[in-house]
Parts: sequence; structure tokens; C-alpha cells
Amino acid sequence: MKTLILSSSLSKKSRSLILCNNIAKKLSEKGANCIIVDARNIRINPTHRKITTEMEILAKQIEEADNIIIGMGVHCYSISDSLKIILDTCFAKAIGKFYAILCAAGGERSYLSTMHLTQICMNEWRMIQLPRIIYATKKDFNGDNISSNELLERIESFTEEFYSIGEKLIS
Repeated sequence: MKTLILSSSLSKKSRSLILCNNIAKKLSEKGANCIIVDARNIRINPTHRKITTEMEILAKQIEEADNIIIGMGVHCYSISDSLKIILDTCFAKAIGKFYAILCAAGGERSYLSTMHLTQICMNEWRMIQLPRIIYATKKDFNGDNISSNELLERIESFTEEFYSIGEKLIS
């Protein structure tokens, strides 16, 4: 199972990247081939400008992946502009793929912010979403580490479900 994990946050202290790395480690232990893409390493141009080489590479990686995990932060109760640009320019070949969402937010009241991403992926590319979403807040972290046992338990469930459903969908 080839899984592309996209950390879309541009923050220098990205908690969604911490979630992405944790999930990648757990999926790899189960036998998944995980590729982590950190949006901070991609030169992102809006869709009306020339697509960058990094964005072309990402589009090819998305096409070749069996499934996708998208890590996001919360921006005005929605997705960031950089994630929207990546979706618009790189996801054309994501049609029908299985995907999941990891969200790192500042507080507990933004839990519905992932619904915008769900709407885009399901309506634009008819992607199939894992019903479980990882939603974490700053209280779940201690620096670069996950400090919440509850979050670690949710990550275990998420990983197990994503792997088992993902395997079934590509078989």
C-alpha cells in the first residue's frame, strides 16, 4: 500500500507535521510504503501562474499513491490558502482515492473546520474518506512531542482503520 502523507502547514512549528510523522511511522510498521511531503519544501504558485517543478512532482506522487492522508492546520475555521492552491493544482489525478484528514488546531472549537476539506475532496474528486478524523489542539503537544494519551489512542485507532480499509480498497 503506497500512502502519500501531505503536511500542508507552512508553520515553522507545524503540529500537523508532527501528526503526519507519527502516523507515517505507525503505518510503516504495518507494512505501508509512506511518502511524507512537507509543503514547506514546495514552491507554491497560485493556479493562474506557472506551476512549479515541486508542484508537478507532487501531482505525480498523488497520481501514483494508492491513498492519501492530508495534514492541515486551521485558518479562519477552514483550510489554508496554501492547501487550497495545492488541491487546485495537484489533485486532478486523485479521483476516487481513499483519504483521511489530520488536523492540528489552536483550540477545541474549530473541530468542524475539516468539513471544508471533506466537501472539496468528496465533491471535486469523488474521494472516499475515512470517517475518523484526527483532531488535536495545542494542549495535546509538549514541544515536538505528542503528550496526550487520549490522542495517542485515537492515532492507534486511526492507523488501524486506515490501513485495514486502505488494503481492502486496493485489493
